[in-house]
Amino acid sequence: MKNISHIFDKNGIITFHQCLNKTKLQNFYETLLNICYFHLQKIGDHHKLVNKLYKGNMPIGDKISKILEIFEDKDKESLYQLQKLFSSNNDLRNILDTKMLNKSFRKLLKIDENVPLLTSGPGIFINRPKTKRLLYKWHAESHYYPKRRNFLNIWFPIFYNKSEKNGTMLVKEKSHLLMDLPFNEYTGYNKNTEGKKNHFTQYEIPENFVKDLKTFKANLKVRDILVFNRKSVHASTENLSKKYSFAVVFRIWEMSKDLTMSGDLDVSPYRDSGNGRPNLKVDV
Repeated sequence: MKNISHIFDKNGIITFHQCLNKTKLQNFYETLLNICYFHLQKIGDHHKLVNKLYKGNMPIGDKISKILEIFEDKDKESLYQLQKLFSSNNDLRNILDTKMLNKSFRKLLKIDENVPLLTSGPGIFINRPKTKRLLYKWHAESHYYPKRRNFLNIWFPIFYNKSEKNGTMLVKEKSHLLMDLPFNEYTGYNKNTEGKKNHFTQYEIPENFVKDLKTFKANLKVRDILVFNRKSVHASTENLSKKYSFAVVFRIWEMSKDLTMSGDLDVSPYRDSGNGRPNLKVDV
């Protein structure tokens, strides 16, 4: 615990091994499955098959994978709406509610116990086999949340361990120490998917800007979590296996240093005024 701030400040990343509570994680899995089921079983065309999978005996991760594959092939829009439901569920948010993690997050954010911690998420990153549509190029979260000056990115695998074989995350160590990096904004993943509906918005940082930095490969086991700086440059990799893999993302933040009065984490000067006003007083 004593050295975590030093490690984090130096490299921009830190891993907490086997820190997630087993009981909370099992509840997370069951809640995730229930959200998938009660949302997707409403579509009559697939009701019987979804119901059969939900009541089957296979592991929860396999159930969710097979249910998602039905809609990936036939009804992608329902999956995009499903993502919105995950971040609205309190039971899923509780996975990070432990004294150890709370104390660690405050230490990394350099705030005391009186400053309120806020949570954004979870988002569920679904890494479908041999699919690039759900991937991000090199980017930094600070570009997506430009008015937020003090937040942590949390990333961890669920159901199965993460590796380069089944699609994981790459982080450029010490990239958070660079001056603000420029980015290229577009929708899609490559030229073939540029501008297509329901693809991710990319704020891509050209790789040559960070090519000389060491790459951390997030080969994590279930119950490990990775924490990285808001400016750390990172990217996702293709799942080369035959099975789905999954990761969870949260953002832990505090608002005391933000030059905005907006209550939205993703308030952006790119799209609006940022809810600024004269004479805000925050720490440098």
